[in-house]
Amino acid sequence: MKKYIFMSTFLLLFVVSNFSAQIFNDKITVSELEAINKGELVVRNIEKSKNIGIQPFSPYVDKAIKTIVDLKPAYLAEVIQIIPYKGNEDLLERLEKLLINVQDYVGIPYYSVQHKAYFDLYSSAKLKEIKQDEHITTLNADLEMDPFGVIDTSITIEKNSDGLYYENTNLNNLKYSGFTVAKKGKMKSVITVSRLEDNWILYGIGGVDAPSIFFLRDRIEVSFMNRIKTMCSYFFENI
Repeated sequence: MKKYIFMSTFLLLFVVSNFSAQIFNDKITVSELEAINKGELVVRNIEKSKNIGIQPFSPYVDKAIKTIVDLKPAYLAEVIQIIPYKGNEDLLERLEKLLINVQDYVGIPYYSVQHKAYFDLYSSAKLKEIKQDEHITTLNADLEMDPFGVIDTSITIEKNSDGLYYENTNLNNLKYSGFTVAKKGKMKSVITVSRLEDNWILYGIGGVDAPSIFFLRDRIEVSFMNRIKTMCSYFFENI
């Protein structure tokens, strides 16, 4: 009986390890991997693209990685979660609906470390243009985010039967305390969903190519990273 239990446990660990090896690299810690395999949402502040913890196991994840590597961000975070396909067959449609409804971005709760209170991540959201075809939706919106003001935002959503890709990019310069901290196209948030075997792999990554202003660096990092992590986490938690 003990031998049977040992073999069953060994086979289960082998299957989990083999499955995880298709997705993650050695940048993921053991504790992070344990949490991911339990279905928990894992948020990683990774700073540089060399610390990305996921492998390009799907076309959309590959595209996300290349987008962020090309950005050369000074600040970077990723969000990971695995959920079962069974019972979530319509996940792509649910997520696409959340992502397209930019007016509802205003309701995303954001916790300010500086003020120790919750605020709306975006104080206003105005959809200016939307174009749709069979697989790709492109949107242009004005999203107002304190302390950066109104962000002229380009959004692309691509979906097929096996996954979804979302990319959010600023089209204007962003300022903080009078300093330009992100030029046009230098802040990106990417969300991907990819099906692998009997699971959906949810992956979000966001970064900013921002100058290092020594007396503002910590505040800029907190402002950018917490907002990017909040956005990705919100969509994953509310699908």
